[in-house]
Amino acid sequence: MRDRPQRILLIVAPTIFECRRAIESFGLDLGHLDRMRSVTRAHHLRGWSRGTPFIAINRETWSRDQQAWDLDRTLDACIVAGRLRIASERDLEELRIRSVA
Repeated sequence: MRDRPQRILLIVAPTIFECRRAIESFGLDLGHLDRMRSVTRAHHLRGWSRGTPFIAINRETWSRDQQAWDLDRTLDACIVAGRLRIASERDLEELRIRSVA
């Protein structure tokens, strides 16, 4: 019996530092980095399968420079085309830090 392939979560932000802040904001566990990809350039959004989930924070501040503006516009186009989608709670639950009770 084959295991179901685990879906990759894209972390989209203009800088690696902002990707890290997004991971922390969503409470994701860095132990699952094998299932996350940081995307900081518009051309890195190419080639993902239809419906790939992503997270991003503070998009309203991305227009500071051309590279970030391009990333924001390309992300919008990928969402409209159905190539990417905002991650749901179900996408995030397996990647979240588990509290020991």
